Amino acid sequence: MKLINKTLLPLLLIGTTATLSAEDSSFWDKVTDFIPTDKIEEIANNISDKVDIDEQEKKIVDNIDSALPDFIADPVSSAVKSASDLSRAALITDEELYKEDAKDIAKWDENQTIAKDIDRYYLDLQKIMKKIPLPDDLKVKLDIKVYMNPFHYIFSKSNGAIRVNSGIIELLDDNQILFLMAHEIAHIANKDHISSYRKAHSMYALEHAVNMSGKTVGSVANGILESITSSMRKSEFQKDEEFEADEFAIKVLKKYKIDKKVAVDALEKLQYLNAPLLKMHPTAHERIKHIKDDL
Repeated sequence: MKLINKTLLPLLLIGTTATLSAEDSSFWDKVTDFIPTDKIEEIANNISDKVDIDEQEKKIVDNIDSALPDFIADPVSSAVKSASDLSRAALITDEELYKEDAKDIAKWDENQTIAKDIDRYYLDLQKIMKKIPLPDDLKVKLDIKVYMNPFHYIFSKSNGAIRVNSGIIELLDDNQILFLMAHEIAHIANKDHISSYRKAHSMYALEHAVNMSGKTVGSVANGILESITSSMRKSEFQKDEEFEADEFAIKVLKKYKIDKKVAVDALEKLQYLNAPLLKMHPTAHERIKHIKDDL
């Protein structure tokens, strides 16, 4: 896996959050003429291991806030946050994200009623899971639990955790749930959560950079920024990642001679009910069209 995004690394090296122009598009090639790609990744890992970005950012911002007047401290603090968000986006490793997601899922589990191993919901889901051939590139152990929750929601994390609300199991039939579970497993195997993490922190960095420009320019820039990032914010994953996960799930259905209409019906039903699950997947209509026309 490439730890350094080819867009982010030049930004980090030149110390700016500005977008590279077309003339700078060969910057990465110039860098790698002097430093091999694997060496850059080794350097990045060493930095990541030795520097706690969150802690360093907090210390710097606290010192700035206490030592400088607001009109200077605010933009400088934004600059620090921009740099640290870009660093998070570029330097996060699989193992680091697994640990973060494990902490997050533990908090979720504490606040939910989890179906026991003998409960019907859990047993039904386990039967469905046995039908899914796990991808060869799945590097984590799956951890699947059912929340006793009526909302129509399923989500996954990079560390292999998948949580399914009982409301989804009540709403959909076994084949439709098979499609949804295979879709989530594909996201985990494809490491889509990593790219999602990077996207989020890149957006934070961009917003902090805009905030440095002052109130007048900032208000105009924020309007432009909102139009650029709104679709990205609505969805955890990019459209091509959703399509690829759907393709894997459709292959699972075909393995058991299950018509792809099952997938379309599931997505249309969730879309019609304005289900929480699809609030994280605003490309539902595009996914439906992709399944109908291309798969």
